[in-house]
Amino acid sequence: MKALRVLVLTAAALVLASGSAFAFHDGGVAYCAGCHTMHNSQNGAPVDAAHPAGNAYLLAYGNPSDTCLRCHAAYGQFAGGTGFGPGGDFYWLTKTFTWSSHGSTASTAGNTHGHNIISPANGLVQDAQLTRAPGGDFLSQYLSCTSCHDPHGNQSFRLLYGAAGDGPVYDGTRYDFNSAAPVALGNGRTTVSSSGWENNNEHTVYKSGMSEWCANCHTALHSPNTTNFVHPTGVAMGSEVAATYNAYVSTDDQLTGTQATSYWGLVPFEAVNADLTTANPVDYTTGPDPQDRVMCLSCHRSHASPFKDIGRWDFAATFIADSHPLTTDGGATADDVARKYYTYTFATNQRSLCNKCHAKDAGDEARP
Repeated sequence: MKALRVLVLTAAALVLASGSAFAFHDGGVAYCAGCHTMHNSQNGAPVDAAHPAGNAYLLAYGNPSDTCLRCHAAYGQFAGGTGFGPGGDFYWLTKTFTWSSHGSTASTAGNTHGHNIISPANGLVQDAQLTRAPGGDFLSQYLSCTSCHDPHGNQSFRLLYGAAGDGPVYDGTRYDFNSAAPVALGNGRTTVSSSGWENNNEHTVYKSGMSEWCANCHTALHSPNTTNFVHPTGVAMGSEVAATYNAYVSTDDQLTGTQATSYWGLVPFEAVNADLTTANPVDYTTGPDPQDRVMCLSCHRSHASPFKDIGRWDFAATFIADSHPLTTDGGATADDVARKYYTYTFATNQRSLCNKCHAKDAGDEARP
């Protein structure tokens, strides 16, 4: 009878491991051998031949980010710029672009394009400039995929750590998060296919807590005492900004938009009254109400982008069509240029996307 029980439990475990019941991380801790090895030995050879002495935390591959990207690179997180998800593609960390501007050389270095997770197997290294998180004390030398996401699973959006329970592993201990994980509803996990691409219809529906969660590591950027951070987050955008967002179609048309179809996937916001039990992230086009909120991810991506400061668009370009990388830039391929704005399209005269909320481009001259 005992042997029969063992067989039944083993069969059940194999069903769960196959993914038919849950995705790998869903519903709790996945099967341990998916990421860990007890002895770094299989069939008489090291599991990780690149590290024959074994890895920290008994990981089967290199380090935490190496391990995550064994699967998630193919999901679109490190996919040659073809990962069109809300977080962006870590590929952009490997790209530095240079060009001539007003008689001098300008550039955006790869390490300015995103959160510099450390993954030696993928050529991703510690941030070359920043030793710690801007506005905080999280050291760059510890940054990995699991600095934000709980690999063992939890019930938060995208497995993000929150204030309840343990924070990420850090310097042999745990890094404390003071704010809870954000409340949101995402679309497809696989961002290298149209099922998970971000666009104006299909995108994450954000509800609350995103900026507060970012402040777990970037605390001073949100401090009321700072003199360097002036754009509000976590407060209602108000009727004037909401009305501007809803009416704005492009630089060429700032008045005919309607709230029902005004959502721009490139300029998201927190819909604080959204009912995530009924919201549909593959068909969500509604613009903001006055109580809705601008957040960090209204302007930045969370993983990486082709642009400096992890921008959703090129903050230094007057016209979107002039955003770097361009085909004439050093380090840029034709594919880089084609993929930098996912599948979004713009009016020829479209200026900075800050104007979606502020419409300061009214009456400006057309692009030469």
